[in-house]
Amino acid sequence: MTGPEPDWEQAPFTGWGRQHWEAAADEQIAAAWRHSSPGGAQVRFPSEREQDDVDLLEGFARTFLLAAQRLAGARGNLGGSMSETAQWYARALDAGTDPESAERWPRLTDHGQATVEATAVVLGLHFSRPWVWDAVPQRVRDNTAAWLQASAQSFGADNNHVMFAATIQAFLASAGYAHDAVGIEAALARIEDWYVGDGWYSDGEGRRFDHYNAWTFHLYPFFILDMLAEPDSTGRRQVYKDRLAQFVHGYSHLFGADGAPLIQGRSLIYRWGVAAPFWMALREGVTAVSPGQARRLASGTLKYFLDGGAAPDGVLTLGWHGADSSILQSYNAPGSPQWAAKGFFGLLLPPDHPAWTEPEQPLPVEQGDFTLPLAGPGWFAVGTRETGTVRVLNAGTDGHPQKDGPLYRRLAFSTATVPWLGQPPGVRDNDIHVPGPGGGSRHRGLLGGSVRPGGGASTFVLDANGRDVRVQSSFAVIDGVEVRAAKLTGVVGLTPAISGYLSSANEALHSRAEPGAAEAGSAPGTQSSLLLLDSSGEARARVVHGGATILGTCSAMPVLDWLPLRSNELRVLYLVGLEVSLAGLQDFAVRLHWEWAPDGVQLLVDEQHVVLPWQRKTPWLADSINQGVFRWEPPKD
Repeated sequence: MTGPEPDWEQAPFTGWGRQHWEAAADEQIAAAWRHSSPGGAQVRFPSEREQDDVDLLEGFARTFLLAAQRLAGARGNLGGSMSETAQWYARALDAGTDPESAERWPRLTDHGQATVEATAVVLGLHFSRPWVWDAVPQRVRDNTAAWLQASAQSFGADNNHVMFAATIQAFLASAGYAHDAVGIEAALARIEDWYVGDGWYSDGEGRRFDHYNAWTFHLYPFFILDMLAEPDSTGRRQVYKDRLAQFVHGYSHLFGADGAPLIQGRSLIYRWGVAAPFWMALREGVTAVSPGQARRLASGTLKYFLDGGAAPDGVLTLGWHGADSSILQSYNAPGSPQWAAKGFFGLLLPPDHPAWTEPEQPLPVEQGDFTLPLAGPGWFAVGTRETGTVRVLNAGTDGHPQKDGPLYRRLAFSTATVPWLGQPPGVRDNDIHVPGPGGGSRHRGLLGGSVRPGGGASTFVLDANGRDVRVQSSFAVIDGVEVRAAKLTGVVGLTPAISGYLSSANEALHSRAEPGAAEAGSAPGTQSSLLLLDSSGEARARVVHGGATILGTCSAMPVLDWLPLRSNELRVLYLVGLEVSLAGLQDFAVRLHWEWAPDGVQLLVDEQHVVLPWQRKTPWLADSINQGVFRWEPPKD
């Protein structure tokens, strides 16, 4: 992206200020215009796949959301090539909602993607109300309301989607049209069922923690209250603000110094949408993250992706940096990445807001090494200042109750590594599993887990081709090294495996394996190392090489494999390193002494006593959870 010169005085970490954000937004809006239909109501981004009317609405709606923020941030006074922005979208609104138009938008239906896109439309109209909504003829407003009203009493997935129809109905209320007030309240009540603390919500039933907290749960409730003009005296906004403060404090620790967010969860193609809650916090007067640090985080993340080639000529690719299908979900279409528009919410703040005037401040990982337990999602965050990398050891995130997804069911994630997505079959990164026919064991979901200062523990069950294998896992982080312990029950005759982080690079990765130890990586790049300390069964170490990932053309990881076990129980104590060499793990191991106990492992590191206990209770009935639906029906006579 070409744009203003860097301002290293105000932005010593990224060089970016408001003008750079405006230039990035303008480039993406201009790209949408180049690919728009004659009336502007449809955007067909280049793609080899066939696109239907919902896809074309998606391309429009999400880029309109971006343009509306740009328009609102400039108070309607956009010049140059953007001077016709308000007129462009007024014309598009007419073309999309006129029943006789060739570009009319598809009807909003139950479980329909069009309802998701209508949410982007109403947010855009809400932000740009004086320049678009108020400027169009009454006929256009009535047509738009008629299109939106079909979302009343509708139902969709019982997760963050409950916010969409509620936001649409709140906009209708703000515009003086008939609306579903009960549905709005029901949606706000439903998300309370998923709130777990520390500012985190599960994305529906189960333990589904990911970036949807950033680009959904901490946004829509505020917009709904704005549209309803709910007075602060009800206390509801303050509840949301308190949660937002807790969330952004913890979430700010999950970004690498290079701007990379945690590579975990679905919809990763929304990229810098992760910056949205930091802007929202500043909008709401929440200063748990300072204005200077919030801008440094947001600018760093936007630059990380744009510098990596995520938006050539302003068109966002379906991938991480360039196009890459490995991280796509079934609902992704060419316009889907444009949900990144939420990351531009900072443009809604005036130019003289501290978010834009205060100098950038360092991220937590730039201030020093840290460990931070996040009890809500069951994550233990580890930051390493020297490398700028953040890791999250996972004792509580499970994803969809019925799907064994690699972006959720792993022992750890990081800002510098990506889970192995589909290759080679049967090999899992950063996990405890049982290789075998049909891809090996299936992770059936966490039964329980917790984090504490210094570490955490979890319990889960594997389906090893019809056999139940119970896994108890515990960990501690000492001087940046992960000490992990595991007890597997029900494994007689099986050949379990334990793996480390998947290393990726755009060059051949070196590997090293010796008895009980393995290392894969590139120098000076990501190194993944694994060292076996103690085991009740005989194991071998090796390095498994793979193909391209979103982070590089080559990948590899260290693995420990066990020979067929003669006992029904396997106990393992091992070290895991990320950007720590095998030699570094071996040096650490010299300082470590241990003793097995019935309830875990007792460690002595130098003069420090550390306990790795097994999880003592398993309160989460993961196997009994099914994804429900959210539907309101009128009472029957």
